[in-house]
Amino acid sequence: MKKMNFLVVIATVCVCILCGCIASKPMSVNYSNASSDESPFGETYTLPCEVYDTPTEFAATGIYRGSAYQKGECLLNALENAKQQVYAKYHHVYKGMISNYNSTIGNNRGNDISTKLERAGDQVVNAILNDVMAVCQKFSKVQDDGMIECYVGIKVPKGEIAEKVAKKVADVLTDEEKEEIGFQEYNYRKQMEERMANYKEENK
Repeated sequence: MKKMNFLVVIATVCVCILCGCIASKPMSVNYSNASSDESPFGETYTLPCEVYDTPTEFAATGIYRGSAYQKGECLLNALENAKQQVYAKYHHVYKGMISNYNSTIGNNRGNDISTKLERAGDQVVNAILNDVMAVCQKFSKVQDDGMIECYVGIKVPKGEIAEKVAKKVADVLTDEEKEEIGFQEYNYRKQMEERMANYKEENK
């Protein structure tokens, strides 16, 4: 009986020692079952024909969804969408620049000059965008409803815009108007280039 009690005590001690070792051992998580290509952000996609603004270029990706039987129309509409995006970026920069000139005059004459500046800029940019070429064109697969998505990427040189707008403004303003706002073609162009180079979409 004493022998039996002794064995029970020994077994109990061994179990306690074993449990103590297990408890003191740091826990480790086994990730071997997790897929190596799982993203912590979930499933993500890259926009086809993705292009980015740079200090020297405006860029945009136009998107249009239309019938798979009218791919040409899809391309034209996606291109038009890209042009509208670039125009919006340019217009944001140029409108701020005109506001600065207008604030130095602050009367009806100032509004007249601002209108001339804006119209001159719009004429130039619309002409440039009218001739812009796509740098990328892609289509999605045909969807169940027979529709496709079209993507068109474009890039427009900021320097070309600044140079041509400055020349156009020099043509449309009278000498008196130029003197009134202190207009100098070279300085006007450089100011536009600097503003466009520093443009960021989040400032829109």
